[in-house]
Amino acid sequence: MAAPDNTLSDFPAKAFTVFVWCDVCGHQGAVDRGNVPESIPMQTPQAKLVCSACGARQVSIRIAYTGAGGFSYHGTTPGADPD
Repeated sequence: MAAPDNTLSDFPAKAFTVFVWCDVCGHQGAVDRGNVPESIPMQTPQAKLVCSACGARQVSIRIAYTGAGGFSYHGTTPGADPD
């Protein structure tokens, strides 16, 4: 990410969904924003996340604009538990 000072609050939940992909096994899902402080820098979660499928720490964060509504990524609904 080019802007290291961006925090989660810079991407309002009503307009953006934060997705995490495991670079090892391909598991993916939307971040449960209720479990992450809004003030956390966006660089921090990537360093601390662990894949719930394989336990790897090699993950990628992708932020998607979902404010237009009706967004779904391969059956993953924003805000839904990926497991």
